[in-house]
Amino acid sequence: MMTDRANAICLLQILKEYSDENHILSMREIIGKLSALYDMELDRRTVYSAIDLLCNLGYDISVYDENKKGYYLRSREFEAAEVRLLMDAVYSFDYIPAKQTQYLIQKLQGFLSVHERKQYKNLTVVRQERKTQNAEVFLNIELLDEAISKKQKVSFTYLEYGLDKQLHPRREKPYIVSPYGMVCENEHYYLINIKDGFSTPSLYRIDLMRDIFLLNEPVAIDAKNACLDSVQKVTYAFVGKQEEIKLRCENFTLRYVLDRFGTDVRITNNHDGTFTASFSASPNGVKFWALQYLPYIEVLSPQSLRDSVIDSIKNNKYLEV
Repeated sequence: MMTDRANAICLLQILKEYSDENHILSMREIIGKLSALYDMELDRRTVYSAIDLLCNLGYDISVYDENKKGYYLRSREFEAAEVRLLMDAVYSFDYIPAKQTQYLIQKLQGFLSVHERKQYKNLTVVRQERKTQNAEVFLNIELLDEAISKKQKVSFTYLEYGLDKQLHPRREKPYIVSPYGMVCENEHYYLINIKDGFSTPSLYRIDLMRDIFLLNEPVAIDAKNACLDSVQKVTYAFVGKQEEIKLRCENFTLRYVLDRFGTDVRITNNHDGTFTASFSASPNGVKFWALQYLPYIEVLSPQSLRDSVIDSIKNNKYLEV
């Protein structure tokens, strides 16, 4: 029985590695690879038995009787398009260091056949200089996930870039926070937390953390009472009390509004080439988002946010020229 399982396992690896719908393996090729790779001298009847065992275990294998050519693994844990999507995501996230990026890409390509991998062999990290210098990112995620599960506080050193373009501690004293979750926002990965001495949530970039330690202290506020709703409508990682926001927008900006604030935004057609968008969010983040669309998007309310945008326009450095 153990021999049958070993035969099936080796056959499965060959099908994963060397077969796909465009590269169907004949019985002779399968027997040859079993011999060359695993030093297994199997006859056709034994290979047929191993294929039947894999099919009975749920593996989707196209067989000779079906395709009249040979054998290949028809479905995998991830299809080629799914692997490409995940690879693009890994390449694009700045918070994944360059070395770990290449490691993850290699692991993802392991879900493809050797033939499918060839089309991705020349891919490189775009704008590699944007990748974080902090090699502790994955360790940070593991430690923070453990702390969140155990509902324990953590301490860490928080980093920021100096004019030498290197990461340096923001301050000597460690930060101490109660962690509640992690969220990807604005191409960065953040820890949702409440700082010691505060009652409202804030965000810290995980790729800028170093020397994380789990403390033998429970979180200051239970997650049920932590008012974490304020991070659901976060914009540019600005967390704060949500307010009702109203914007007057040119019609062509609808895609950008929905991309940033979600499809639950309330839209009113003004029938003049504009629409009014209404939603709840933290005003601080909305301010910086709206400033990049100045000719096309106008903040209507709250008045404090509108005034803040106007002040930023008045203090525009270009107006001083």
